[in-house]
Formats: sequence, C-alpha cells, structure tokens
Amino acid sequence: MTPRFRRESAIQRDLLTYLRPPVPQLARQVSEQARPGLVEVGHSYAGRPAAEVLVALEHAVRSVGGEPDRAALTEFAELIEAGENPFT
Repeated sequence: MTPRFRRESAIQRDLLTYLRPPVPQLARQVSEQARPGLVEVGHSYAGRPAAEVLVALEHAVRSVGGEPDRAALTEFAELIEAGENPFT
C-alpha cells in the first residue's frame, strides 16, 4: 500500500503561521521584516509586467533597510507577472 500525502491547504499554512511562536532572532531578519510588503506586492501586482513588479519588490525590501538581491527579485517578478505569488 502506498502512503498518501495530502497537500497543505492555504488555511493550514495560515494557521501554522499564526500558531508559530515568536522568535526574536527571526523577527530581526530583514527577510522577515520585508515579508508582509513582499506578500502585498505579490497580490496587488499579479499579472503586471515583470519590470514594474521588480521596482515594487525592490521598494518593499529597501523600505525595511534591506539591500535588494536583484537576481532573486527578478525571478520573483517573473513569477508574479505569470500570476503566481511566491511569498504565500
């Protein structure tokens, strides 16, 4: 008998996010501080041109004092242009 694996639903993922205990070291990381802004860009810029999305992603990272990784953000911008949100 083959084992069955269920894919994690969005609601399960959201609940795990809320139930995860706060970790001060994690909260200080720029990536965690930028996460809400990146999620918002992913939602509000879905389907827009990658160049436009890239500018918004860079702004989200800079707004929390981070230095954007242009190569990584370019990949994310292409996914968002295709309608996917890599941050959710």
